[in-house]
This record gives sequence, structure tokens and C-alpha cells, in this order.
Amino acid sequence: MKKNFTPFTAGTENWQLQAFPAGKTILEITNSSNRPLLRINRGEFAGFSEISALPEIFRLHRAEDGFSVALETRSVIPFGSEFRVERDVTITNGTAAMTTSVAACNRGEVGNITLETVEFPGPWAKISYRVYGEEKMHTCKYRENAEFYSGSELPWYIQIEYRGGAKAEFMTGSDIWRHRAAAKMEGVTSAFRIADCDGTLVFERAVLIYDKETVVEKRPWQFDTLFAWSVPEGTPAADAEETEVTGCLAARKIQRTLRQAVRRTENSLRLTGYTPVLCMDSAHLDRPGKKELEHIDIQDLFQLYCWGNRQLSRKNLTLTVGAASSELLPASLVLEHLSFPPEALAQEDEEDL
Repeated sequence: MKKNFTPFTAGTENWQLQAFPAGKTILEITNSSNRPLLRINRGEFAGFSEISALPEIFRLHRAEDGFSVALETRSVIPFGSEFRVERDVTITNGTAAMTTSVAACNRGEVGNITLETVEFPGPWAKISYRVYGEEKMHTCKYRENAEFYSGSELPWYIQIEYRGGAKAEFMTGSDIWRHRAAAKMEGVTSAFRIADCDGTLVFERAVLIYDKETVVEKRPWQFDTLFAWSVPEGTPAADAEETEVTGCLAARKIQRTLRQAVRRTENSLRLTGYTPVLCMDSAHLDRPGKKELEHIDIQDLFQLYCWGNRQLSRKNLTLTVGAASSELLPASLVLEHLSFPPEALAQEDEEDL
């Protein structure tokens, strides 16, 4: 039986996130003037558009601290091998982390995987993007209907500046190695594209494209991403205790140390010296048998920020991050937002976490 769901809205007086249970768009971010800043559209699996999927779960949960919300969705494409698509999105302080899980649940051909298309609605002025394996950031000014990148290597970070100064960014989460899986598989390739389409910047992500002769393994996949958008500067935490961060935050030992610091403190806590790390140590991902697995630890930082503020809010305290200057992400909105305490959100029809 078809289930009927209605869109959810969450945000503050400065921005709104709207999530849609069906149709082309999954979610859209707008500012206080109702100007779209970022839009994420549904993907395609084994040749079937996710737009045809039947929604089974569509829930918005509110964290007890009132500073974050989590969107939980699940839908099934009723064709072919009946791909099940699940998403978990956590939103706080103008930043969101999204996990997309896909699996073929029935007999039928298992084929290509094209993840969500990301749109940055214009008019825009400038983009910056970083391709895996390249040392320099690419920066391009607006050119109507121009193609800025097309290739098999992953552009793992994109930031756009709109006319008027607002910004938005989208990046691969901790699992760069999954987004680059095709580079290590025989008979498989990827195709990524960044282009302007009548004033809207579009990022297309076909992560797995199989040759016709390739025998496709029927296995589940999971992909993580982060995205952020401009929000007004917050108020710095007063009299915060400082704890220095060194090393890759994906490492369990470092995570335990920082979580212990959160549990023990009787003051607001500020993590200092953090620098995003592009790391290859597979042991950090609980996969020590692999030689190298490329990952970046900024998603681990975001998760720590959300967890830490839930814990400290019970004492009316906060957790913030003082990031050091970084050539890897020199002007990241995510790092900027995590440097301030979270702002309380207003939600509609939510459930408590």
C-alpha cells in the first residue's frame, strides 16, 4: 500500500531546510530571503531513476538539546533488482552530514550507481573545487553554460560564492575511498562533471559505471557527504577550556581521548589546533587488512561536535572548534560554523531523538 508523507521544514530565522519524500529533489536549503543556496536531487541505480521510488520511511527527529535535527528516509525502486535507498541526514548550525545507503533487494540486473546530483542555483560569481590527487584548488569565475570539470577522478570538495556574497559548499565525507572505488576495480570506471546549466551550477556523480562484460557483485554500498551554507556568525563561547587536537580524528584512540575530555569538563570546551587530515591509514576505519584507504576526518569532527554539544547542553555548556589554517580546506564553511556554539532550531512535526 502506498504511504503518504508530507515535506518537512527545519531551520532558523536565517535559513530553512526543506525535505521532500518524493519527486526530483530530496532537500533544498534557502536563506532568510527564500533564495535557494543548495539543492540535492535523487540519484539513479541500475538504469532506474530514484524519482520512481516508493517512500517507506520519512521522519524528522529532534535532538533533545534543540540544536540539531536528523532526517531518516527509506524508499524502494519497484523495478529491476528493486534497489532500496536509505538516507540519514544530520543538520546543525548551517551544516549537514548525509549518509546514503543502497542495496539491491531482489533478483535482477545490478548495474551502475549514480549518486545525488547537487545543484547550486544561480546567479553565482565564483567556484572553487579540489580534485583528488591534485595539489592545487581550482578557482573559476562564472561562465554561462560552461563545463568546468569532466573526468573519472573525484572532485571531493566544491565551494560556490553567489553574487551578493552568500556561499555554499559540498564535500565527500570520511569515505573518499568508497567514492573512488572504481579506480581500484577492473571493468569499472567513474564519471564526474561540474558545469553551469542556464545559471545553475550542477555537480553530477556517477561513482560506478560497469563495462558490459563485467560481472557485477551484488553488494550494498554506503556513501558519506557533508554540505554547508552561509549563516551569520555566532557568539563565541566565553571562558572555554581548551584541548589541543593532533592527528587524524578517524583514529579510535584520538576519539576516545576527546570524548573523555567532554565527559570530564565542567566548563565549555574548545578544541584547538585542528587541521583537516587527508589520511591513508586503513586501521582508522577498522579495516587493518587493507593497505591504504583514503579518508578525511572532517566528518568525524562534525560528529564529535554534535555529540559533544548534546552532552554539554545538560550542563548549559558548549563544544566549539578552533581550526588552524589549512591549505587543504582554506575557507571551509563547515570549519567556520563549528567554531561557534550551535544555534537553536525550530522544527515542525518532529520526534525527539
